Amino acid sequence: MRENVEQRIGREQDLDDLNRWLRDYVHAFGAPVVGAMHITCADESEFECGESFQRHVVNHLLPRLKFGCRAAFRLANLGGRYEPGALAVAEHHFATPETRDAFKVLLIKINAHVAVDGHGESATFGRMQRYDTESTACGALHALLAGAELPAVAELRRLFLRDDVDRVGQLLDPQQVPPQQRSLFVALANARLQARRVEDDIQTHGAHSPTVYVVAAAVTFNRPGRDTELLCGLTTVDQRQQPPTTSYVGLGDRPARYRLGEVYGHVQITET
Repeated sequence: MRENVEQRIGREQDLDDLNRWLRDYVHAFGAPVVGAMHITCADESEFECGESFQRHVVNHLLPRLKFGCRAAFRLANLGGRYEPGALAVAEHHFATPETRDAFKVLLIKINAHVAVDGHGESATFGRMQRYDTESTACGALHALLAGAELPAVAELRRLFLRDDVDRVGQLLDPQQVPPQQRSLFVALANARLQARRVEDDIQTHGAHSPTVYVVAAAVTFNRPGRDTELLCGLTTVDQRQQPPTTSYVGLGDRPARYRLGEVYGHVQITET
């Protein structure tokens, strides 16, 4: 299973293909109940990302909320920020009676996003035609790089200083990050940093029933045509027994270590 994950990390791929793979990864645990939380930016350009997750993961795996209706627990805000404490609420919602004598899987998917035009190493990042007007995507992450003073940006700025590492400084230093790649690299770092916030909550939350947590951090590529996606990392925390076991496969969260390449015309990210 780990080898299969490693083949997915850092490679641009079709939205539906990645979500189908996540569905199969989660289904393989054989849990009687699967829950899901999806965290995205509020930007309307993320509609394809949300629709694909609903169609290929939620509609297949989650319990019915109402007749004919299955739904993930959702967070959508500026910059796709995880709100500490949300995991506890989602976990409680999906701790149905049948999980108490068995277990459940809770899939948490975090999507940062970046506008992309072109392919592979020659692609351009950060700006898109929105309603016939050029604008940035993700706007919140661009505001972070521009030093804007907004509550959401202030929260992002604090997170980008995690572990006393000045990630914004790395992104703005052309010796560490090529300026034309900043928009991509800030989205990659944001996805991983938001996932780490989720992982912090997993470590401190006492689940209502035995739980396997799967945390997938990804970046949506908002394209003029069909969007694509890049999986940054996958964390699995198995709390069915004590002590829990944790595994992680994926990229780190330091922009200066990312390297842009391509495979068959698709973006590939590696690290130094």
